[in-house]
Amino acid sequence: MLFALRRAAELTQEELAEASGLAARSIRDLERGRRARPQRRTVQMLVSALGLGAADAAALHAAGRSSQPVSLSVDDGAVGSGLLDRQDQLAVLKRAADEARAGKGGVVLVRAGAGMGKTALLDTWTAGLDPREILVATANGSELEQGFAFAVLRQLVEPLLARAGDAGRARLLSGPAASASHALRVEGTGELSPEASLGLLHSLYWLMVHVADEGPIALVVDDVHWADAPSVRWLEYLARRLRGLPLLLVLAGRPDSGAGSEPLLERVAALSYCRLIGLPGLDVDSVTHLVRASLGSGEPRFAAACAEATEGSPLLLRELLRTLAENQVRPTEDQVRLVEEFGGRILVATVVRRLADEPEPVLRLARALVVLGDEATWKTVAELAELGESSARELGGRLRRIGVLASGEPARFSHSLVRAAVAEAVLGPVELAAGHARAAELLRREGAADDLVAAHLLLAEPGGADWWVDALRQAAHMTRGRGAPEVTAAYLRRALREPVSAEARGPLLLELGKDELQIDVGAARHHLAQASAALADPYALAEAASLLGSALFLSHEHERAVDVLARAVEDLRRTDDGTGLAREVSWFLQAQMLLIGYDELSTLSEARQHARRLWDHKPAGDTPGECMVLAALSAPASTGEASAQVTNDLLDRALRGGLVAADTSQMLVTLAGLAFVATDRLDDAVARFDRIADTGGRWGSFLIVSSAMTWQLLVEGRRGRQLPLTPDFGHPATTADQTLEPRVRLALTTLVGESLIERCDLAAATAALTPDADFDRVGWTWQGPALLARSRLHAARGRPAAALAVLHEYGADENRLRVTNLAGAPWRSRAASLHLSLGQRTDALQLATEEVELAHQWGTERAIGVALCCLGVIHGGRKGRALLREAVARLERSPALLELARAHYELGTVLLRDGEADEARRSLTRALRLADTCGSVLLATQVRAALTAAGVRPPPAPPAAPSLSPTEHRLVELLRAGHSDRQIAQSLLLTPHDVTTLIERTDRKLGTASRA
Repeated sequence: MLFALRRAAELTQEELAEASGLAARSIRDLERGRRARPQRRTVQMLVSALGLGAADAAALHAAGRSSQPVSLSVDDGAVGSGLLDRQDQLAVLKRAADEARAGKGGVVLVRAGAGMGKTALLDTWTAGLDPREILVATANGSELEQGFAFAVLRQLVEPLLARAGDAGRARLLSGPAASASHALRVEGTGELSPEASLGLLHSLYWLMVHVADEGPIALVVDDVHWADAPSVRWLEYLARRLRGLPLLLVLAGRPDSGAGSEPLLERVAALSYCRLIGLPGLDVDSVTHLVRASLGSGEPRFAAACAEATEGSPLLLRELLRTLAENQVRPTEDQVRLVEEFGGRILVATVVRRLADEPEPVLRLARALVVLGDEATWKTVAELAELGESSARELGGRLRRIGVLASGEPARFSHSLVRAAVAEAVLGPVELAAGHARAAELLRREGAADDLVAAHLLLAEPGGADWWVDALRQAAHMTRGRGAPEVTAAYLRRALREPVSAEARGPLLLELGKDELQIDVGAARHHLAQASAALADPYALAEAASLLGSALFLSHEHERAVDVLARAVEDLRRTDDGTGLAREVSWFLQAQMLLIGYDELSTLSEARQHARRLWDHKPAGDTPGECMVLAALSAPASTGEASAQVTNDLLDRALRGGLVAADTSQMLVTLAGLAFVATDRLDDAVARFDRIADTGGRWGSFLIVSSAMTWQLLVEGRRGRQLPLTPDFGHPATTADQTLEPRVRLALTTLVGESLIERCDLAAATAALTPDADFDRVGWTWQGPALLARSRLHAARGRPAAALAVLHEYGADENRLRVTNLAGAPWRSRAASLHLSLGQRTDALQLATEEVELAHQWGTERAIGVALCCLGVIHGGRKGRALLREAVARLERSPALLELARAHYELGTVLLRDGEADEARRSLTRALRLADTCGSVLLATQVRAALTAAGVRPPPAPPAAPSLSPTEHRLVELLRAGHSDRQIAQSLLLTPHDVTTLIERTDRKLGTASRA
């Protein structure tokens, strides 16, 4: 009996316990029959808390005196109708909970129209769960709170943190979950950087992993269509990653609500393990049952008319039957016309009509409640309604009796449909907007949270008080760094709709553009350009220029980006006040300008002029800005404007001066690692990339982690290892919501394509090296290695002319702009070998000689050895042998094992042809050992043929290694280094379930245990 009455009041057990002054355990015991005869005082407390009428109070008293079942009153039966025809749905929820308890996480999505009983279904199901078996955390979306940051998340998680205590909370927010404290506004938490905020969802995921470590849990969100956007993003992120956890996610909302959350909810619905639950309207038999329970009888035509008028909606049927009972309508055929008159207007003809009969103070109270929404305090409601608090509470009782408000505290509408109907009846759009403006003023005076005040200002018409802009900016400041840039931007966009002075408009546009850069580059570009035109402060202008430069770079508008940054540098030069601040800021801008300018051939000439001026300044690396410039100068240095030794000196000074701390975006640290690759300081490159990977794991940034993994593979390729990799990155994120950054993707496919050529899989190499839509949008330094790989593929397929055409087209661009990318794209030696194969020795000799000269200028043993090897093959004879021996000696001192194998092969072939068989066999034997070690099937096959010709029986070829994805390859490395599954999951941004699945898959491929 108590359960049905509590359900009628739409209260949870905890809410009823609080309202009645009883313990929640007592409520549970009473509902489950463990206390068959509660004391009279207990029953009276429950009657008061539930706001029961005389009939219901008598029924509850009767239930307390006897264990016999008591028939429900009319209202109870109507409300209880929400669970008629719902046994199948409850069974689905039960199965999902059983699986979660067994460690197999899942998702349930309940989609049904308003008033179909979603809340009743969820409450009935959760009431039947044993908290000793599965913990339940609940939350509700709210129309007013849609503009908040992580409102639903906080409803779910804050009680869990409070329940855990100080020590437990520290554990829950430890490790990769640490950043979650920003979204939850944990006291003492600082502001989250824009870079780290991108990985906040991953941190929140790990928070739930830690919660699930304590035992099974169900997260239940009702009215999810009204949930705030950051919370919905997190829910969708979590839904895709909870397999393998004892965690059940249950979401309930309206389909096709038109809310911004709908695309994300559709993605949740598309998950293979998502159970979809619909709530059809009550059938005629159920409606007939309820009609008879409410009105004492019910002829078939009358019941059918009720079903048609309400379309089977339990909410509408409840209100219809309540009104019919109040007007003593008999459920007979001759009264059908009365029911038909309600069609399509149930709430208007029932709840709203009852409200219209109330006195003006009640209507004012209803208006205030519509404006403030659920959970508002009576003090605020009373003040907005211009009533005393005691009067407001008393009149609230009248609203409960006529069905506008639900029973219990705090004040809540009986249903969102009721709120909508009341709002339409008692408030026009202008009056509603004015009400929100007054509500914001009241809440501000009461010292309410900034985001609550701002939530009302978002719904008020522009042209308000002077403090509105400051309040919206303060709300944006509070939200910034919480990982919800869309909410921050919404506050600032609303502030811009207010009359803002010219002096204040510039900083406001700058704030907005900075936040939009994380979510909408186009909008950020627009507002930052406006900010640049409106700002007067030189340092604010410099910040706007830096952000606008980034936005233009991301939009592939390199020329505009360089121009914007160059003008900002000049402005700072004119405003230097002698403190050194202007120069320090200028260093940062110039470093950014070099990064962008050297990325595109179209901006390279201008960037080179800036680089030359920076060379003349000779920055020492004593300040963070100078360190940034030194690192940025490695870009021109490695493209022909300096030697490898100079490049290394730049990088060493930058790193000693504090580059890692200064470069919060990790872009210049990445550039430093790539420059170390170019100079063959591969161990230093690995150290940089490992550090970047660690940062990406801590920040939860797939962009950083995937980039670091690719650069780590690039180092392996530079060492000569031809890893058997697949072009597919193999990370679950790339099949869900993220892709590799275009430059990273191109570098990876180039690396894989070269490896496939070495392993003689030309079909797979062709597929890997086919250009995608982004090829023309990445920088020339990234395109060069890819073009060389494609040229090599043409040559391997017997098309030397096509291979040469690719190389000469690329080389023409280098020559025109007087740059070289010798470390990444030594096109001259490749072209020289092709010319030689076509009998064009003169052309071959010219190109090879040029590369030898350039290689000596660059100065790495690899570059010199490769160039000498090519020139030695072209010369042949005694001079050729001398060049090849020097090439071998050079490459012996480099990490380029595969290039060393090629040099030994070419030397052995020349020696064999010139009759020096013994030395030839030694050189060829070394070449074979190196080729097999590197995994080059192509070179090893050539060497075996040469050894056979020399009368040596070569050893058999080693078995081919199975191909792994880059993610699988990294996972195996971490396993063999002794990392635990949980550590690997955190490092690679995987779930524990993903790690288990990948280990099983790699073990099957390798035919052995990955940890071996």
